[in-house]
Amino acid sequence: MSGFLAPPGFGSAPGEASTSDLPGLVEPHNISIQQLTTRTKSLCSPSTGGRFMYHVVRRSSYALFFALIGIFVNRVRHWSGDMLHSISSRNLHAHFLFRKPLILCIVSKRREQLAAQLDVLFDQIVSTISRKQLEGVYEKRGDNYDLRRLLQGTDKYMDSCLESWQTDLSQISCAIRVFPLPAPERDFLSTTIATTITAAAPEGVLFGIVLAHRQLVSMVRYKKYTINPKDLHILINFVSNNSTISVCPIWTPICLPYFNDNGFLHAYISSLWEGSAAYLLLLSVDRNAFNTLNTIKEGITEKLKANTKLFPGIESAINTQQMFQISNIGAGSDAMWNFLYKNRSSQQVCLSALRPPIANDEERQHIVRTVGRLYGVLKSVEGTRVIYMRRKRDVLLVRAENSYDLQCVLSPFCTPANAWILGDKLLKALKTHEGKHFITHTLSF
Repeated sequence: MSGFLAPPGFGSAPGEASTSDLPGLVEPHNISIQQLTTRTKSLCSPSTGGRFMYHVVRRSSYALFFALIGIFVNRVRHWSGDMLHSISSRNLHAHFLFRKPLILCIVSKRREQLAAQLDVLFDQIVSTISRKQLEGVYEKRGDNYDLRRLLQGTDKYMDSCLESWQTDLSQISCAIRVFPLPAPERDFLSTTIATTITAAAPEGVLFGIVLAHRQLVSMVRYKKYTINPKDLHILINFVSNNSTISVCPIWTPICLPYFNDNGFLHAYISSLWEGSAAYLLLLSVDRNAFNTLNTIKEGITEKLKANTKLFPGIESAINTQQMFQISNIGAGSDAMWNFLYKNRSSQQVCLSALRPPIANDEERQHIVRTVGRLYGVLKSVEGTRVIYMRRKRDVLLVRAENSYDLQCVLSPFCTPANAWILGDKLLKALKTHEGKHFITHTLSF
């Protein structure tokens, strides 16, 4: 069920409520709806037994509000055996996700992709406590078990995965952003990792991954194993919020829910070379493989540095982050301000570099919100192929094909015909520069 929450007792059907009753839901000395609307987003994660686990806003008054939300959820379930999925008022939206034994709730001023954000939060929880462990601990300890004991120290990862929805277009588009690197350098990096792992012949290594600046630089795999973009985002989130990695290698268990949500891989994570913003991840099923993988990493670094022709290019690219320049499309490019291209098959995205008039954080946030809304439209309206929308400050063009999604922000003076022509030029330019901005094949070892 999805709908508006209705107050008990006014002739409402079970599970429905009038939005006019929302301001009365909370006692004045705790928190008001008006206070919640001053924040873009708040979130909590209680158990089905009502035990409060985690919330973005660390104030006890908010905990009381979310406890009340839990009462609504249970009321609807007891009334009709149904599940409450959402509550909406004019400027406040609450969405719920049921993943036994947890109920997750997000409250936001904006309604875009709230369910997807809850999915990401649940995946983040499972990355620390596998699905099997999560269900087992509640079966053993009961619904009122305080899961915060097992999640201690993970708040920064949960906060970050939600904050990324405000800034990271790859997260919103459920895809991976590939770090721009010329094809010869990327091939050399991938080949070096794959051959070094093969030569060492370690037991249980499944993936070798290089990340930099929250982007995928390179990946090699054992035979035909694959890794889901959502699992890659978990790894990106972990690396981005762990400062220890830049000082020394770390060895940690991590559950990747879309690879196996009932078990753990063991991750060796280290700077690719000293002082580098690129990080090497070696994922293994062997919990005792740290020393072996540390030796492999040293071998990879040594081989990279030994190539005086290609290594300087890799090092320079990591330090400079050269994004796709819209000027690559040629004549008329001034009318295109920003774009996002997603390859549906590889689940990889390419974003344009910021250019005037999109030149500050506020304008960037506007673009992020726009992309979020457009993806919501593409998901909710099946069969949508083209959207052309003229707004006061810009023009939006969306082209959704079987193989790709393209979203462009253009000058408000751009006509539909010119917008389409610029879209075609962009697609050709992306094909020309494909090797630099996409990973077109993954090596196996």
